[in-house]
Amino acid sequence: MIDNFLAYSKKNKLIQKGDKVLVGVSGGIDSVVLLDILCNVRKKLNIQIAVAHINYGLRKESDRDAAFVGSLAKRYDVPIYTGKMKLQGSNLEERARDIRYSFFNKILGKKNFQKIAVAHHKNDMVETFFLNAARGSGLTGLVSMRPKTESLIRPLLFATRSDIEDYAGKNSLKFVEDVTNKDLSIKRNLVRHKVIPSLSGINPDLVETIANEVENLRKAQDLLSEITEKYYKKMANERKSSVSLAVKDLQKLHPYLRSEVLRRSIFYVKRDLKNISRKNIESILKLIESTHGTKKVMLPGRLIASRTYDKLNIERRTKSPAKMPKKMRLTPGKELTFGKWRLFLEKGEAFRDEEDKSLVFLNIQKELKLLVRCRKPGDRITIGQGKTKSLQDIFVDAKIPQKERDAYPVIVNEDDEIIWIPDVRVSAPYAKVTKTNLIIKARKC
Repeated sequence: MIDNFLAYSKKNKLIQKGDKVLVGVSGGIDSVVLLDILCNVRKKLNIQIAVAHINYGLRKESDRDAAFVGSLAKRYDVPIYTGKMKLQGSNLEERARDIRYSFFNKILGKKNFQKIAVAHHKNDMVETFFLNAARGSGLTGLVSMRPKTESLIRPLLFATRSDIEDYAGKNSLKFVEDVTNKDLSIKRNLVRHKVIPSLSGINPDLVETIANEVENLRKAQDLLSEITEKYYKKMANERKSSVSLAVKDLQKLHPYLRSEVLRRSIFYVKRDLKNISRKNIESILKLIESTHGTKKVMLPGRLIASRTYDKLNIERRTKSPAKMPKKMRLTPGKELTFGKWRLFLEKGEAFRDEEDKSLVFLNIQKELKLLVRCRKPGDRITIGQGKTKSLQDIFVDAKIPQKERDAYPVIVNEDDEIIWIPDVRVSAPYAKVTKTNLIIKARKC
């Protein structure tokens, strides 16, 4: 077992000589075996070891487990870092995992450890495969349990549960039993005690077979990730908490690659793919196929995917609506910030540039009070021949994203007559000017 451990660690470059390794120990058989093996090889590998344990207070045995792990640390003569907290409510398994890894990473940073070692083994990997397959998590989810992910290492993935039990028995290792491991209301336990034994009737060597398939899938996923990253970088327009992609570019991709680019986009905004299912991806794919102007779908983790004409946007949902800019006066020679726009009014003769829609030219001989405001219900702009058109229709025709319309600048005179919509349209009475003495410039910040 120890020789296999060393060979697996070397093959996957899990532990380097001189590493400081923090070992997550619950007190159960898996983590006890991991700690014992690491302590047996620490001199050979010239590594330092410490134990980390967190007490969630979920079971009456929790304090017993914490005391047992403390006695293990003393026996192996290694430092121990402990945490304690009360977990209540739903989704306890997932929340406990998040808290555990957050605790481990905090110690990693503060105490300068290079690696966090956890005791996942081959059976755990197969269970995760079935759980994620049932959720429709895609290829990424099927191969999510890797030997190494950044500073997290899983040096027991080569071993089955039987291998671990044999090692514990031969070395007379003591450990604690977690009574919740038999609770079939926990999905992982259902897979462990019902699904895998049933399928083992078809293939007695099921765990090894699935583990080998996961390894093959992992290689395919690594290749696909390289291809996906290439297309994502070419297509994605990243911002602080959102990403947008051109719909026409997505439509050109192979359907499978299209889905992977979407997952990569979600990962950029969310920083993980937790709870992102096949149904979520299919909902976004329907947005891409839609011919309507604007549509959106809600995603786990307070994300929203929206189709606005020729763009697909994935972003975090804001907790409250953004404040609308207040009505402001435009003063010659002074730049004005209005929401995400900068506006500047200047006097002086100039010739109109027909191509530049960020400028409006006004030939006005009398003093004119100009203001900028947000749109209002019933707003209309003169389009010529005595006709007007609603501002709503103007925005739709110009394909202004729906989320931008409420804060879009509208230039009006003191009678509240709309003169100009920056980058969109000039009111007809002001549009036929070749020479001007008043210029308004508008640029997005």
